[in-house]
Amino acid sequence: MNFIKKNLLFFLFLLGLLVRLSLMFVDYSWDVNNHMVWARDFLTRGAQGFYETQSSNVFAYLTPNYPPLAIFTFVIVYPLQSIIHGAYWWLNLHISFIPSNLIFFMEKTVFMAGLFKLPGIAADLGLAFICYLIACKIVPKNKKIQLLAPALILFNPAFIFNSALWGQIDSLPIFFVLWSIYLLLYSRRDIISALLFTVAILIKPTALVFLPAYSVLFIKKFGLRSSFLNLVIANVFFIASFLPFMKDKNILTYPYELYSKGILAAQSLPFVTNGAFNFWTIITGFKEIKDTIPLIWGISYRLISYVIVGLINLFILIRLYRGKILEKPVFAALFLGAFSAFLFLTKMHERYSLLPLVFLLLFSLKNQKNFRWFILLSIISLINHYHSWAVPWIPSLAGVIRSAPFIFIISLLNVGLFFYFSIQFYFGKVLDKKIG
Repeated sequence: MNFIKKNLLFFLFLLGLLVRLSLMFVDYSWDVNNHMVWARDFLTRGAQGFYETQSSNVFAYLTPNYPPLAIFTFVIVYPLQSIIHGAYWWLNLHISFIPSNLIFFMEKTVFMAGLFKLPGIAADLGLAFICYLIACKIVPKNKKIQLLAPALILFNPAFIFNSALWGQIDSLPIFFVLWSIYLLLYSRRDIISALLFTVAILIKPTALVFLPAYSVLFIKKFGLRSSFLNLVIANVFFIASFLPFMKDKNILTYPYELYSKGILAAQSLPFVTNGAFNFWTIITGFKEIKDTIPLIWGISYRLISYVIVGLINLFILIRLYRGKILEKPVFAALFLGAFSAFLFLTKMHERYSLLPLVFLLLFSLKNQKNFRWFILLSIISLINHYHSWAVPWIPSLAGVIRSAPFIFIISLLNVGLFFYFSIQFYFGKVLDKKIG
């Protein structure tokens, strides 16, 4: 027991990993098929013209719509099936007690799909580790909170469902965003921080919801001159990531055109809401209303959503810019920025409910009463995930979660919580400990 107590952090991470590994091969979502096909197409066809060529198997989108670093991640995972299969075959030939039947399982699509969950699983563990590091900074004498912070990620059902069961990679951009924020707050490594944030954007555009707050923090800490230099470096890196895919394209314009039109605009179905329990669900339910349709005075749902989120971010950024670079307002701003995007932007998926959670957790480290709100929002996120992908199928549970009154109440609760946190952010006390 003493050994476990002394190495409790290690065992927490080990158990969190084992929980996820136990679910890897249970099931996988439709989207994982895309990940596997994109990797195979990249390896067989090459990179040039990759984004303009129809996928060899079409599951949802005719052409790939994930940024380059996500594609490279899938390409790295793809050969693992063959490598593991070959290694196990050798062991089966040379060690008599190795069971032979497993070799057939390793040849199945579900095994390959399980391996494609590894990046998301690794990102979960990475998020938990950075949360631990930040907790050590914020509450250096409170060992219980230092262990609780990563545990609330490691054993969070919403994160586990998203990465280990569903097979999504939403944790991956959040991990790189959090890593970049950690360096911004606790070091002078401005270039590395900027590059890590760019990596997040090049994995999934969801990282863009953190860009306004991150930009203000960067300018406040490093000044305009350093910020401009890092902006140039980040853009060079951004362009470089698209170089393998270019074929008779303008090197300066192609990356931005592809990212905006072929990736960002193609990330979601064109509806007001795509399964998210948010403000638009209260207004329209889950009717397949295109967000380009006018809502009022000829103004589309999409434009109204931009105005709402823009005004909210303006409020957040003014409050952030006028204050000192302190942990509580920093994490509150990142949380509110991501939460407002999930609630008020159109085309939001249920999976994007993960975006604000980590930052609410970190915001709560000094005031542990807020852990209850983190737990509540984590439960709502899990329910939202299950609503869209009900695995395992439990008819009575799915019936309740998919009922219109339940969806309305939970969506209304989400919006109500946002306004509660906004008031707390505006009128709340800031910490007296300055960073940097």
